Amino acid sequence: MTGAYCTNGCITEESRSDAMWGDEPQLQALRERLKLLLVAHQQELSPATVIASEGDVLLRQGDPVETLLLLTKGRVAVDIHHGDELHTLAEMEAVELLGEVGFFANGKHYADFRVVNGPAELLALPGQALLQAMLFDSDLVVEMLSLVSERCRRGSQVIALLLSGIEAAQSNTQDRLEETTKELGGIHFCLAKASRQLQQLHRQQPN
Repeated sequence: MTGAYCTNGCITEESRSDAMWGDEPQLQALRERLKLLLVAHQQELSPATVIASEGDVLLRQGDPVETLLLLTKGRVAVDIHHGDELHTLAEMEAVELLGEVGFFANGKHYADFRVVNGPAELLALPGQALLQAMLFDSDLVVEMLSLVSERCRRGSQVIALLLSGIEAAQSNTQDRLEETTKELGGIHFCLAKASRQLQQLHRQQPN
């Protein structure tokens, strides 16, 4: 990754348009708790501001999680490698914490995080220092767990829709397939692509 590093930074609010992630009721509360945490533990955390250019990969899938990033300006895509294929799972806008899933799971990043649609500004936070600071803020931990749980719930709904679409395509149930693909298309652009592929597979089936 290329970019310039500074010694401090501030969090600003920006609009969000991601329908899969970004409109959760828990997110605003988490943002406010993160702001308070950074102010209260400024000395221990010593966040460094990262100025990244469009196309920069901030975190790479499979790498150990040593630093978490707080996106304060700009937009970041979440790219998943699967064999030789690369899929964009979502795009996130400020204010969003990046890298926390791998940090609290197996210690490795589950995806690439790539800057899109212009430059981005982030705060780099040492993972272990942030964890120590969070021990003094139980409200932040609760808000983070609540947000992760909500995203898992939504992920389960997406999986159920994908399975329904596959079954509809296989059984040649056109009405059910159209309903499922419409729902998928309204969630996120990457799922809209999956819904179009389901329709294409259905059309290619012999009658």
